[in-house]
Amino acid sequence: MLELLPILSRVKIMRAWGGLCDVSPDYSPIMGRTEVEGFLIDGGWGTYGFKATPIVGVTMAELIDSGTVPELIAPFALDRFWRRELVSEIAAAAVSH
Repeated sequence: MLELLPILSRVKIMRAWGGLCDVSPDYSPIMGRTEVEGFLIDGGWGTYGFKATPIVGVTMAELIDSGTVPELIAPFALDRFWRRELVSEIAAAAVSH
């Protein structure tokens, strides 16, 4: 948080939360097909995925229904990691370390 908004260093914190956060190596979600036939994935959203839930539902339903990956989620495919075509969303998550 302080990397993005240094002025917040003076804010007094009353409570904190700790736990696991599913974040992909490029801080972007993983959406679409996997190597396992019929197994789709939608994860790695970190702390900001809940805001995208409506459009995620629409695009994943479109994938299931048509069998074609919607253009909107194509860049977030799992195989981007071994194709070395990462999606940089580092400023979008609160876990940018």
